[in-house]
Amino acid sequence: MARATSSHVGARDFTVTGDGLPLAQNIVWTEKASPRVLRATQIRSSVSPSHQTVQLSRFSGAAVWKADDLHILWPAPTGTNTLVTDIRSGATEFNAIVLPLDTAFETRLDAARQFWRALGDRPSGRVYGALPKQTMARHTLNLRAHDARRAEATYREIAEVLLSRESISPRDWRDHHLRHKVRAILRRADRLVDGGYRDLLFYPHSRSRKSDR
Repeated sequence: MARATSSHVGARDFTVTGDGLPLAQNIVWTEKASPRVLRATQIRSSVSPSHQTVQLSRFSGAAVWKADDLHILWPAPTGTNTLVTDIRSGATEFNAIVLPLDTAFETRLDAARQFWRALGDRPSGRVYGALPKQTMARHTLNLRAHDARRAEATYREIAEVLLSRESISPRDWRDHHLRHKVRAILRRADRLVDGGYRDLLFYPHSRSRKSDR
């Protein structure tokens, strides 16, 4: 059963039994944690002849959590679309998606577009705000360096494996240009691990600048 966590986290917690690690598929995100979480609701009147109602039974293969809201994780062709419904208790359908007007609106709009296309079994097309390959490579490098340090590798060893691909003698290392680069990479890795990873959920927006006043 999902339970609310600190408002600073912006996501829902999950029960973990024993000493095992939590399973990734049991994580339930909220709109605050990721702009690609969609809130489904019901509006009373139809707005156009093409207005559709979606039955919850359509998500028969989805994992469902019941807490303050009903959470549905729907495996769609584009990945996992997460829905948070605020429909009345006992309801079996929804006919609208809520899109908060904040700095992440364009990402929310793109998530809704992908969801709509997936409902019609259509390809999603290009994803708005996808991380550039160069940015992904940089974050990968940061995390590999972080893992190496946790494995007690020296800065010189990190430089040799991740940056130089050649051995560096202890004498050369004292004034080597990669010495400062490794330190910079590890500082970025620390920021990423210490909560900075959440900014990736809002990319290309910034969580620090999102409008929540």
